[in-house]
Amino acid sequence: MTDKVFSAIQEHNMLGEGEAVTVALSGGADSTALLLCLKELGYGCRAVHINHNLRGEEAMRDQHFCEDLCARLGIELKVISADVKGYCKSRGLSAELGARELRYKYFEDIPGKIATAHTLSDSVETALFNLTRGCGIKGLTGIPPVRGKFIRPLINCTRADVEAYLRSREQGFVTDSTNLVADCSRNIIRLKVIPELKKINPAAEQSFLAAFCALREADRMIDSEVERLLKRRGDEYDLTEFTDGAAFSRAVIKILEEQKIEPSKDKTDALKEIILTGGKINLKKGIYAEGKAGKLRFTRDTAAPEPVRITLRENAPLWAAELTVTKISPFDIFDFNNDELRFLIDESKMADMYTARTYRGSERIALPKRGFSSEIKKLLTAENRPSAVVIDDGKGAVFVEGVGVAERVCCDEKTVSAYKIDITKKERENA
Repeated sequence: MTDKVFSAIQEHNMLGEGEAVTVALSGGADSTALLLCLKELGYGCRAVHINHNLRGEEAMRDQHFCEDLCARLGIELKVISADVKGYCKSRGLSAELGARELRYKYFEDIPGKIATAHTLSDSVETALFNLTRGCGIKGLTGIPPVRGKFIRPLINCTRADVEAYLRSREQGFVTDSTNLVADCSRNIIRLKVIPELKKINPAAEQSFLAAFCALREADRMIDSEVERLLKRRGDEYDLTEFTDGAAFSRAVIKILEEQKIEPSKDKTDALKEIILTGGKINLKKGIYAEGKAGKLRFTRDTAAPEPVRITLRENAPLWAAELTVTKISPFDIFDFNNDELRFLIDESKMADMYTARTYRGSERIALPKRGFSSEIKKLLTAENRPSAVVIDDGKGAVFVEGVGVAERVCCDEKTVSAYKIDITKKERENA
């Protein structure tokens, strides 16, 4: 494995001879092998361990393992305790997405290069995940070997290579129990899909590596063509030299990213159409794109839309609440993860009148994809029950704070526009 790691470092110019690097150390097999291998190859290593505080005693076990390992190897270790739950709650993110976002925020504050333990196996999983959701060439190239200050020295090594290396060094590691259950897309791909592919070709991962190399070269050629042809001035873009091909699609995606708009097939197709035929579309709240004769211009509303405010009835004696309702139009279901979708209401399924209040006795709500209704009281913690906001439309509860929306108003592939409800609470002065 050391030969593969050294070859990847040289091929992608990751590190100079003896250069110092910080290893993102979780204590799992991949990061443990990465730390040992880089030290063995003579690079100056430091390590950082981020405790996400999501798995109780298991998370502390991982931290202690990393502390013991680094002490034994004589490697400096920085431990960061992250409040992932609080971060996710404040931003309405899923635990997985919030943990990743917060992790990279901490990494950005660390000087120098950071080595992460992404392997060829991880890259294959990513490519299959992207292909399943729908993607272009870039999505099929797997995980990039280098991205800014982040390097992936294990990018040509399989998980089997890692485990064999650790066995040869008689080095143990810890295992994240959440990775062993096929309850999310990546775990399903790792635990079920890839083993089936290996029945067809035991060397499937190496075949993917060869494809990644070819696709990355094609990707670089497209990027080069985009840079050559695309002309820009602020929020105005000139695409008159493009034909309707791969470079044109990549240019549109690049423009969306520059405008801080998450690219999707619908948005890309809509922009391409107005660039070629003319027209104006609303891409995001307050952001408009206008195309004419091969040129594209972005404009923004300067005035923020007036929020809709609803105040709790007096049957919530301890709290006052302000509900801000934000319209999302045009709506693309693929712009949101499952955790975000459960708090969005399809506009077309909304009633004319709504009431915000606390829950009532044994009232129930039917959450999406469950096939049954649940008692709201049991969905809330004892601490949250007295003040949790419930919204009903005269037919029953359609939204419960911290829980989600009812199935009859949830968003799906046919949703055109949706509403997001944000709740701000302030304890009354006389409470």
